[in-house]
Parts: sequence; structure tokens; C-alpha cells
Amino acid sequence: MGSQSDTPLKKKGKIPWYVYFGGSVIYTALGGWLLEESSLLAVVCILSAPVGFFFAWRAWKQDRENAS
Repeated sequence: MGSQSDTPLKKKGKIPWYVYFGGSVIYTALGGWLLEESSLLAVVCILSAPVGFFFAWRAWKQDRENAS
């Protein structure tokens, strides 16, 4: 006989996909603004934004699979 403490819990601390998506949008906008200012930091933002979109897509896909 198992107790309630033996049951597996949902994984907490998982970042939702929309947080990744929001961060990617912010990085894209910031990169565009900094590119207009001819800042070297714009390159970092422009290169980081697609990584965030990838993580958002992967987290969204995982959420969709877990909901099924």
C-alpha cells in the first residue's frame, strides 16, 4: 500500500512556452532598436532571439504532447 507521498508529482519549475516566446519578442525588438543605434550588442540580441523562439516551440510542443 502506497501513501500519497509516493505518487509522482507534476514537474514544477518548468518554464512555460509563452515566457520563452515573450523573451524572444523582447530580444528581437531590442536588437532592432540597438541595430538602429549601431550597437554591437544588437548582434547578440539578434542572434539570441531565434534560440528563444526555438525553446518556445520546443516547450509548446512538449505541453501539447503532455495535454494529450
